[in-house]
Amino acid sequence: MTRARILLVEDDEGIRAVAQTTLEALCGCDVLAVGSGQEAVAQAAAFGPQLLLLDVAMPEMDGPQTLAALRQQESLRSVPAVFLTARTQAREVVHYRALGVRDVIAKPFDPAQLCERIAAALADAPEAVPTAPQRRRALVVEDDPTIRYLLGFVLEQNGWEMQAFDDGEKALAALAQGPVADAVLLDVVLPGMDGLSLLERLRALPAWRTVPVMMLTGQGDEALVTRALAAGANDYLGKPFDFSELIDRLARIAAAQA
Repeated sequence: MTRARILLVEDDEGIRAVAQTTLEALCGCDVLAVGSGQEAVAQAAAFGPQLLLLDVAMPEMDGPQTLAALRQQESLRSVPAVFLTARTQAREVVHYRALGVRDVIAKPFDPAQLCERIAAALADAPEAVPTAPQRRRALVVEDDPTIRYLLGFVLEQNGWEMQAFDDGEKALAALAQGPVADAVLLDVVLPGMDGLSLLERLRALPAWRTVPVMMLTGQGDEALVTRALAAGANDYLGKPFDFSELIDRLARIAAAQA
């Protein structure tokens, strides 16, 4: 089988070495690893990469600038790109996605997950990883459309399907009819029925009594969070949140309830 060719651009020597070793030894790829955007622009065409894996924060030429320069080369205009970054807050991921990258992978990365995400980007089929039998379903109630979009993207990349609502009344109406979710992500402050009221109604339904619930909170919601935990919430996470932490904690409460 032909090994995929990946151009890795990362200015941190240690991270670059770990990523290159992971991609070559674990993912089975051929890697051209360079430490700057300038090197990438100079060497990319001759290497003929099938995927661009770019650090975001680099001196002189950062990831977005490097991607823009690489896109000026005819042979690289349609090559899928993935960003590596320690900055994965909502507004930042929205910006990265607007640049046309296929995925945004948080640092520090898990080697096995890095391989899965790279394979998905190469296949242009993120929905195929992981396979359907392994997928879990998350009910998301969040009125902010940007956060809702980002949650859907991140959950999909990490093996979850999302059923989303923008207010509590719509979510409650669907609960009695649809299948029970594996976990719930519930904004505290919602229009109409707030998150605490929805949580109390949810816990009154026998099928949903033990489904793990993570509350999503903004600044100043501490009193509501205390009441939500007393009403049966399993965890909470403050906004703006790190998506890697959200996925880790969501997996933890789902596993504990399984």
